[in-house]
Amino acid sequence: MIATYDLDEMVDLLAFNRPLEGPAGQTMARKVATLPLREAVALVVEDWADDKFRQLSAVIVRPSGPAIRGFEEIRDLHAKAEAAPAS
Repeated sequence: MIATYDLDEMVDLLAFNRPLEGPAGQTMARKVATLPLREAVALVVEDWADDKFRQLSAVIVRPSGPAIRGFEEIRDLHAKAEAAPAS
C-alpha cells in the first residue's frame, strides 16, 4: 500500500529528548513546531542534518493519519516535496 500525503497539511513536529536530558530511563517527546508537512520534512532533513540523533528521534504527527516515525520515510517525503510544486 502506498500512502499519500498532503504536503500542505498542518502537522506537529516532535523530537524525543536525548537520554541524558531527562530523568534516568525516561524518554519524553517535546513539540518543536506546528507547520505544513512540506516544511516539517525539510526542517528534519536539511536543518537537522548535522544532528543525526535529532533526525532519528523526529516524529511527525498528522491529523489525517498515522504519525511518521521513521527517518527514511521523512527523507523520502522530503524528496517528493522537493519535486512537487508548492501550492
